[in-house]
Amino acid sequence: MKFLPFVLVFFAVPLAAENLVLADFPSGLYQTAGWRWVAFTDRVMGGRSDLDSPVLVRTPEGDALRLAGTVVTRGGGFIQARLEHANGSFDGSVYRGVEVTLDAPPGGSYYVFVRTRDNALPWSYYRAPVHTVGDRISSTGTIRVPWENFQGVSTRTARLRPQSLTSVALVAGFDDFNSDLNIFRVALYR
Repeated sequence: MKFLPFVLVFFAVPLAAENLVLADFPSGLYQTAGWRWVAFTDRVMGGRSDLDSPVLVRTPEGDALRLAGTVVTRGGGFIQARLEHANGSFDGSVYRGVEVTLDAPPGGSYYVFVRTRDNALPWSYYRAPVHTVGDRISSTGTIRVPWENFQGVSTRTARLRPQSLTSVALVAGFDDFNSDLNIFRVALYR
């Protein structure tokens, strides 16, 4: 598999007692120690989608990581920015789910993907759609996805087991469109 890695600077910022903030771009915390960003497309499996190199962008709401590119469903159908746990897995069982702050124009389909040790194959994951608020995915509100809302795809177990979490990803996919997703914050919430 060929991945497009990118490096972000670490800043020490106190984390909220309730949530584990994995990335918070507007506050200057680019990623939490022990987690790293990787980005890739369906081309790792022979697809045709194109990913612009993820970059930090300045928006009226603050800094964000931009996931942009062209999603092509013929032969695949996704682009992805993933936070992977550097030590292999993380016990997320004390948290209730994933919390994201995003902004995107209408016309795309976006998802939160989670992988655990139960996902042995590259095409195995748990996913939950991120729904729009009005005509956009809202950057002013927080979207929470509880563990039980994730559906398994090609998994060993149908139910997500967060005690062996290996990654959390934001994905544009499964429709033909041009992605322009700004990722402001990714966290695990209690």
